[in-house]
Amino acid sequence: MQILETILLLSALLLLSTVCNHYVKSIPVSLIQVILGCGLALIFNFSINLSTDWFLLLFIAPLLFNDGRRFPKDELWELRGPIFANSIILVFITMSVGGWIIYKLIPSMPLPVAFALAAILSPTDPIAVESIAKKARLPKNILHLVNGEGLINDASGLIGFKYAIAATIYGTFSLKSAVGDFFYISLAGALIGVVTMMAISLLRKSLYKKGLNNVVFNVVLQILSPFLIYLLSEDVFHASGVIAVVTAGIVYHVNNSNSQASSAELVLVSEQAWDIIVYLLNGIVFLILGIELPFAMKSVVNGMQFNTFVSIGYAVITWLILLVIRIAWILIYEIFNNLITTRRLGPIDFRAANIVGFSGVRGSITMAGVLSIPLVTEQQRIFPDRDLVLFIASIVIVLSLLAAVIVLPIISKNDPVVSYNNDNHWNEEKARIFVLNYVIDELKAMDNMDKHIGNILIDQYELMIRQLSSIKPNALERKVRSLAVEYEHKAVRKLVIKGEITHNEANIINYQINHRELKNSVAFNDFNLKLEVISAFQTIKLWLFRQKSDAKQKRRIQKALIKINEFTIESLQNRSNDNKVINAMVDEYTNLNAVLKTRSLDYEKYYRITKEHALELQRRAIQQLLIEDKISLDLASKLRQEVNYVENNELSS
Repeated sequence: MQILETILLLSALLLLSTVCNHYVKSIPVSLIQVILGCGLALIFNFSINLSTDWFLLLFIAPLLFNDGRRFPKDELWELRGPIFANSIILVFITMSVGGWIIYKLIPSMPLPVAFALAAILSPTDPIAVESIAKKARLPKNILHLVNGEGLINDASGLIGFKYAIAATIYGTFSLKSAVGDFFYISLAGALIGVVTMMAISLLRKSLYKKGLNNVVFNVVLQILSPFLIYLLSEDVFHASGVIAVVTAGIVYHVNNSNSQASSAELVLVSEQAWDIIVYLLNGIVFLILGIELPFAMKSVVNGMQFNTFVSIGYAVITWLILLVIRIAWILIYEIFNNLITTRRLGPIDFRAANIVGFSGVRGSITMAGVLSIPLVTEQQRIFPDRDLVLFIASIVIVLSLLAAVIVLPIISKNDPVVSYNNDNHWNEEKARIFVLNYVIDELKAMDNMDKHIGNILIDQYELMIRQLSSIKPNALERKVRSLAVEYEHKAVRKLVIKGEITHNEANIINYQINHRELKNSVAFNDFNLKLEVISAFQTIKLWLFRQKSDAKQKRRIQKALIKINEFTIESLQNRSNDNKVINAMVDEYTNLNAVLKTRSLDYEKYYRITKEHALELQRRAIQQLLIEDKISLDLASKLRQEVNYVENNELSS
């Protein structure tokens, strides 16, 4: 029960952090999560009893698999040199040089522990960088570089970290043995990742061909894959589970890129499922960071080795060491690259080196790794300086986030806005609006289409455009729409008094009126609390006092709705015939009445035919944008998948 309560509490805080970030966009959501975690620990003395043996499996396996799964090989291929250098060479330089300096800085810390701390602080967090990049206006090539290294340095940093931890636990370290083991666990891990992922893909495709095309089954199989691969690599073959899951993710990505997805719905659902998983895991890691920070500080201070200011000083100096090593490495790499390509030293871009340096934000992988440190060694002794390592890592993560938020906008303010695609490509909102307008124009131009059905679809697409454009109705439009709803309810009361409908039928009709108006207010981005409450109350009332309906009752309700719409049209026209808003509202009710009068099997048939044609028009508009190079291939694929999903979902039901 305690585990369930903890999960629910962390999930609630995670949602709260997203709400806070929506209103305070200048602060990264990960930093807000750390603050909320700290507040929870300090105010309520809340703590989590962590089991370190499953922490890497639960958090790192799916996160690294997702990194590999989303590896943008085409965009990053041209930066393969600096990405390889930053993600592998820089990590081991940071581990060795940074670890040695930390060892000299903190006398009580054993050398392997210092190496472990430097190694786990080496990986950068591309997700944290992306959230900052939107405000900081990072140059495209630098963002691609930071994202690229972030996908690979997780694995290299964790390998170094695990070796250093193993040396601390067992008390022995052999360089020769370590080099041999490194090659074995790396190559074996990569091989296991490739073979296992290919086997899973073949199994899925085989089952798909035999008719097992259930979307939920396929998505769950994909989500379970990194856990299976990690356990297989670590527990059975004693290889690197980290490399195995990254490699498996890349294999999955390559297979999906080279072959057409078996189902557009499967692609959409799996992407959304992974978004939810990554959102939860990343957020919970930062919340745990915040929760653990006060307790780590308390343990460090109570240990009587260091006071609060000394501990914070160690953390700040550690962050500065990592920053200096990173910036120095970028400058050295740039000098060598200039010597190789142009045989000259210059020019050296110090500003770019500083941008890359401050972009090295630490995040969830670092925290997950630190939290996986065991409490005791093989000799049943307390792991040396575990609380101090946890405290320093937590402070370094927070400092790297704060520094990026403060410094990056200052030193990169004159650069063009970040874009992953061609600078001339449209954004998603603009492309969607074009597609919807294209469909509206084509539907209006059609001669062989039922006018009323076409108008209903056009109204739907116009509402979508307004929703995308965040256009809210003006005061006059709100007033006229509210007036029309009042006329409808007035007509319902008259029909009850005349005995043409029963009170139960009146409740059903009132619910339909309010529900339709509620949908319109959502489409207009216009929240109406009163309407929400009334609609909810009527839903409960209908559910509690529902009666079995028959064909006669349905016909009475249909006839009543026609009379209600006619009364509303007449009442609106009596107010003014020249007002454009009123005329538009009259047209809307006229279309509703036309549908009610012609509702039959033929109507349903022609509606489906027209809807299918509208979806085909959307595909045509997307193809036009792609041919004219106005949208990227990725965006075109996403828009097509959504059209396919709508077709499967709406027209098959």
